[in-house]
Amino acid sequence: MFYKTIKDFLLKKYIKKRLSKGLAEVNNDSVKTIGLLIDSTHFSQFDKLINEFKKYSNGQFKVNILVYRKRAKKNEIIEYPFYTKGNIGFSGKINKKEVENFIAFPFDLLINYYDSNNTNLELVSVLSKAKFKVGFESVNQSINHFFVKTYVEKYADFTKVLFDYLKILKKV
Repeated sequence: MFYKTIKDFLLKKYIKKRLSKGLAEVNNDSVKTIGLLIDSTHFSQFDKLINEFKKYSNGQFKVNILVYRKRAKKNEIIEYPFYTKGNIGFSGKINKKEVENFIAFPFDLLINYYDSNNTNLELVSVLSKAKFKVGFESVNQSINHFFVKTYVEKYADFTKVLFDYLKILKKV
């Protein structure tokens, strides 16, 4: 318990330091690649969410998914790349190749699909090289360029609002 508290404190401090530099400038490029960062502890309907994106995209986007899990069970078959808090060190160093690749890829749009504050998710969001970041209003608003006021369970509402605004911003 004490270990977790110290680690969480140090990660929050690291995130705050990274956010003090501000978010990257938003460019006017259209969206071709989407990174989807999902918290599986509060949302498990990945396929329904992906189908909603497909409905609005008509196949024009490449979507990469990364899932955060509290812990991985030994014999469980997991369909999407994932990480746990064990893959993150005290200094914010990530020791899983899938997460490092996700962070390093310059997505045109990163969707932070979690509606509760979690330093493990916020760290990946902050470190991401994405050009435009979208998330929920209920989380740390300094992480995202744009946020939607809804709940994770309402994935259809989220995608509708998101794509409506992306059209207004001429990103799709």
